[in-house]
Amino acid sequence: MTNQALHTPVLLTEAIQYLNIQPDAWYVDATFGRGGHTQAILTKQGKVIALDVDQEAIAYGQEKFADQIADGSLILIKSNFANLQPVITKLQAQHPEITQINGILFDFGTSLDQIRAPQRGFSFDLPDSPLDMRMDQELGVTASDLLTFLSVKQLTNLFKNVGGELRARKIATAIDRYRGQDRAKRIETVGQLIQVGFNDVSRTSHLHPATKVFQALRIAVNDELNSIEQALPQAYQLLTNTGRLVTIAFHQGEDSLVKQQFKYWVNNNQGELLTLKPVTPTQEEIINNPAARSAKLRAFKK
Repeated sequence: MTNQALHTPVLLTEAIQYLNIQPDAWYVDATFGRGGHTQAILTKQGKVIALDVDQEAIAYGQEKFADQIADGSLILIKSNFANLQPVITKLQAQHPEITQINGILFDFGTSLDQIRAPQRGFSFDLPDSPLDMRMDQELGVTASDLLTFLSVKQLTNLFKNVGGELRARKIATAIDRYRGQDRAKRIETVGQLIQVGFNDVSRTSHLHPATKVFQALRIAVNDELNSIEQALPQAYQLLTNTGRLVTIAFHQGEDSLVKQQFKYWVNNNQGELLTLKPVTPTQEEIINNPAARSAKLRAFKK
């Protein structure tokens, strides 16, 4: 395993600024990925509890951050952030030194390392990759399974409502036509899905025409929106008074959940918004890291 990550963390400077890192205070990186945000917190002498559902991310972190794990400044756990509160509560019982949580960070993006992994099915550039899309390899349902078993109506709703795909019905119908009346033919690879659903679509922008459908499938496979909805109230409960919650979203559905939750807390006098409008990447960051272009950062203080 290499300890050199491909992924560049998005809005890193801004995220660390809003977390307001204090030396020896504890922070939660709920989406560890390749540890870019965790590294920045540790550099500022903060201590980190990091979660990730991806075993490859955990194995990478155990190798790269072996010294920090050994000295107790980093605790790395394989878990979905939907289980945030029980995970942290259990840790606090085991580690009396974790008296309070000063900040929690969620970065809802997919890491470049995951996208480039040939067995995961996230990249258009790897047509032979299986349509898996599971962040957690212990999950049972893959993207290929969804394309096999969901009805045309269900696929249309998924592509339209989750992905924002305008051609949702046409793509769902093409998939249904391919798999046949008895659904005997499976769409099992990235290349097959592109061939079946997007063969007649010319590329007119920097976005691949299948981007929104792939995003919708990934979100559905990993139940991402429900996980966010479950995790945000748990994060609030875990934070100490004046603790900070920072989120980075790349999808309208993700950002909308955060916006609504933050607004609810503000309206109920449970804290204050630190970002009246979402913080977005500078043009320089987008040039250096095109994956940052859709990122929106929001911050809240309890």
